[in-house]
Amino acid sequence: MTEPGQDPLFVAHEALPGYAEAVSSWLADDTDTAAIPVWTGARGDLLDGIALARPVYAGRRAPEPAGTGVVVGTSLPEEVRRLAAPLARTWVTKVSDLPDTGSVLVLGSYADLRADAVQDVVDQTYAQGRDLFLLTGRDAHTVSWVVAKQYANAAPHGETGMISELDTLPAAPGTVWFGAEDVRHKDIQGIALDRVWRRVLFHGNGKDDQLNLGRFTLCGLSPVGERDPGLPGPKCAYGLGCTKPEEKLIPARRIKAAELVLANCFSGPLTDYAMYDPKYVILLDALDGPAQTVVATLTACDGARPENLAWLTESSTGRNAARAINDRMKDINPYPSFVQIGLQSGGVVEQPAPVADDTAGFPLHTVGARLSGLLDSGLLREDYPLRPRLRQLSDSMLRYASRIVALSPPDGPPALAAIAEETKSLDLALAHRIAKHHDDAVLQFPTYFGERSTAEEPVDLDWLCNCGRPLRSYTRRGRLPVIADTVQGLCARCGDVVNSPVDGTELRVTAPEEVEAGTTLHVSITVAPHRTGTVNTGIVLPMYLNARALPALSRKEVRAGESARCDFAIEIAAEAAPQAYYFTPYAVHDLGVSTRRVHFTVSPPAPAGSGRSPGSPTA
Repeated sequence: MTEPGQDPLFVAHEALPGYAEAVSSWLADDTDTAAIPVWTGARGDLLDGIALARPVYAGRRAPEPAGTGVVVGTSLPEEVRRLAAPLARTWVTKVSDLPDTGSVLVLGSYADLRADAVQDVVDQTYAQGRDLFLLTGRDAHTVSWVVAKQYANAAPHGETGMISELDTLPAAPGTVWFGAEDVRHKDIQGIALDRVWRRVLFHGNGKDDQLNLGRFTLCGLSPVGERDPGLPGPKCAYGLGCTKPEEKLIPARRIKAAELVLANCFSGPLTDYAMYDPKYVILLDALDGPAQTVVATLTACDGARPENLAWLTESSTGRNAARAINDRMKDINPYPSFVQIGLQSGGVVEQPAPVADDTAGFPLHTVGARLSGLLDSGLLREDYPLRPRLRQLSDSMLRYASRIVALSPPDGPPALAAIAEETKSLDLALAHRIAKHHDDAVLQFPTYFGERSTAEEPVDLDWLCNCGRPLRSYTRRGRLPVIADTVQGLCARCGDVVNSPVDGTELRVTAPEEVEAGTTLHVSITVAPHRTGTVNTGIVLPMYLNARALPALSRKEVRAGESARCDFAIEIAAEAAPQAYYFTPYAVHDLGVSTRRVHFTVSPPAPAGSGRSPGSPTA
């Protein structure tokens, strides 16, 4: 029914000739006032859908057409195809004629959406990052209704909502939110059916015929037709009632939404992949209702909060909703999980852009592996002073590693920022310990990890040892996951003078080869980190050398691909025994300790007036 004085947005036609005439008139109308024709036939349920759509839409729109359209099957009359013609810029006659670029619109009844007809299109558009839109329904009448709805503009007063049985995190911004706790205690049936939605997403476990929402169930049972006795159905198909209380069912077709997302497994399978008779498929029931766009799943998937937020924010900028969700899911489901029936809905409202994540480059896996090496390899004693902080950081990283946290703004970026800040703080704490305790257990990593690793073939380095001789380097792979992979550089004269984790900070050292007792050895250390950040640098002296290094520690902010110079002075006591020594520059960054060993000799103090001086610096 239409309010007095209000022109109807949709007009139903039971007979095909009347519908054909209405399509011709509507396509010729340039006033944007003519009612959009729908060929309902004798389908009273579609009349109910048109009535339910009245508060959902307000006027006509000219939707952005797809690049190329194609019709599959022969079950649609010419009149339906004519009404759909403006929804694609060009049309081809066969799927094989679709171009390799641009968005694609596939039009056809559900019976014609078989895998052999459209699976290649689904896979190719997914792989190529192209938008795919389907226009389908349980029969030609529903398809005519779905096509008609594409020309309707969503009413501005509708809400954007998420209703999830599975999400226990705080409410997402920019949406009417009902999480797992709400689903347990609130009247989700009333919330779903009594409100008008511009966009709404339902998230829960389920399959072809249902989406579970605690005590409630989003149901796909249609009043149309009889079940094919040759096809299986759910429990209710055999007169055994529903698996949930029937008074708490939520018919998908009765949800007053312009855009409806069915975020459960198998909510929209291709026809020959469906488990049940089409009478029970929840996607088809939703298409019989007001929604002009329904986003559903083709198969099993692990969609969770990251995907729900991608739908909320990324598709609000004009992106295909299914593509936005699929792109977010590639890290866990690298295949097309969601598909969009309908063009971009008129219910899309631009959402605030997510807060920029300036920690996106944090090497979670690398730092996590180094952390495991420190905590769980046996390198550090149980009473090592920094162990409690290291364990707490490990627990934080494990929580963050869940994609539900990591990929969910606004929760993810602050969590990662806290991890990055604590890693930076622990870098400094480790560096201070090494500066104060030259026998700190962390410095034993080359031997400890090396004994539990396997060396790969050595390669020649393009830089020399401090003695001027060639260096060869080899990677040592841990035999167990908790044994960190390390790199060792060998000089035939000086031994293993380079030790670091894989992708650790590179150290270059310049210092004289000889120094007199009672004088100062000036050392220049150049640090080049693998990743931008704060590098903590110091020098460890052997216990038997009577000397001290100043400053105790140097901290430099260095960008990846660049280097920074740190100057140190080793003050040699006059009582130092003349002999060969070495010093060990070290750098700590991202919980990785890199070391060099540089050999030098201390000579007796020169006799007064002899004019003898230490040797020249070498690189």
